[in-house]
Amino acid sequence: MVDMPSNLLNAIDNLSKCKNFDLKKTKEYVSNVVSEQGNPLEKFVRASFCGIPDTKRNNMSSDDVFCFQGQKNHPPDAMLRNAGDAIEIKKVEGISTIHLNSSLPKQRLYADDKMITNKAVECEEWKSRDMLYVIGHIKKDTSPVRSLFFFYGDCIFKRNEYYNDIFESAKNSLKGIDKIQQTGNEYGTIKDVDELGINTDMRLRPLNSFDHPLKVFSKIVQHDKNAGFSLFTIMRSSKFKSFPIESQKLVLNSGLEHKNEHIRDPDNAGKKIAVEIFSFTSS
Repeated sequence: MVDMPSNLLNAIDNLSKCKNFDLKKTKEYVSNVVSEQGNPLEKFVRASFCGIPDTKRNNMSSDDVFCFQGQKNHPPDAMLRNAGDAIEIKKVEGISTIHLNSSLPKQRLYADDKMITNKAVECEEWKSRDMLYVIGHIKKDTSPVRSLFFFYGDCIFKRNEYYNDIFESAKNSLKGIDKIQQTGNEYGTIKDVDELGINTDMRLRPLNSFDHPLKVFSKIVQHDKNAGFSLFTIMRSSKFKSFPIESQKLVLNSGLEHKNEHIRDPDNAGKKIAVEIFSFTSS
């Protein structure tokens, strides 16, 4: 295993050195670096934690970087070793609403989360991880990635308990419905809803969504719509300082633009929190 596991700062430094963001042209290299699990965007993002995604330079084995590399229909899409970040990757065709589907918004991912699989729970010993979201913009019927926005859940969402309580309250309000069966992360299924004996079931589940981070942070993040590729990263200053000094120096001395800002604390609207913003644009 590598002496210093990869992290977000290593990944964005690698992306700032990448020359090709076309998923079709980088497919062969990326497939040799990471597992086949996931769509091309997910694999490209995972590859950025292993090295520069369009070359074989500074490449690390994905097994050294990740303890978990995703499982179909179950979050997260990856988890970094040594109880590092859990990563959820979403593809959009524009600066539009981000859909989490049945998954609730999260600041952190916990090992007892009902939506994750045993494989994710047992990949290494852990209790919780910071939740890192990655939003990739790829225009319809094209393959180049136009932008990647990395942000931590605690920069946008309230604590997990807030959403869990609302979900459980909504779920409990449906208990009185005749013939409803309730399990797991869905509100329930009403069995034989029309009583015609043809097993007509009505499935009730949450479809969670939120605004694109470029819209959420529009006052502090400037997006050039004509750029060939844009990279944005936002994290609490306390999170940035938790990374190894070597990684901090790497991005501070790279070609990434860096600035300090303050944003609303999701858990306290009257309070501001300090954040670090890193960005990169190429033609």
